[in-house]
Amino acid sequence: MVLIKRFSLLIILLMATITLKSQTISYTYHLFMEDGCTVEYTPTIVNDTIYIVVCIKSEHLVFGENPTFSVRFFDDKVLQLYGQKISDNTQHGGIFISNFLVPTTQHKTIACFMVTDEQMAMFANGIAKIRLSTFPILHERIFKRDKIGFPLFESYRSIAAKVKKF
Repeated sequence: MVLIKRFSLLIILLMATITLKSQTISYTYHLFMEDGCTVEYTPTIVNDTIYIVVCIKSEHLVFGENPTFSVRFFDDKVLQLYGQKISDNTQHGGIFISNFLVPTTQHKTIACFMVTDEQMAMFANGIAKIRLSTFPILHERIFKRDKIGFPLFESYRSIAAKVKKF
């Protein structure tokens, strides 16, 4: 029964992620000289429950079984969300450079984090720091100005208006 619920949640969230692709807020992050990662945040509402779906595309980073999503806002409030890993996909390939094949690996890992309406309203204050529990290292990003907090909140408000309008 738990497997069926988890599978149905996976299908619903993936469909919501696909249909709400225009509502995705993302950034690309390069740490030192390593290959970077792209992180996408998508708010969605499933059965009157609000989720933030986080997708990471990277050569190294993956979510654990029970990921955490920590946020520090510009008003110094801290929010810690606990989520569930939905999928983990790995693609292998290669690039030819001067008759040599250089192997490449691309991980795509997705997790969802349940939030309340009050917690979602906190995102309007702007995000100063984000920490995602990924392996082999934590993904941590500090922002000097808000790049994803208010846009994520606005995206949530437009989705909530569409749900209420239906």
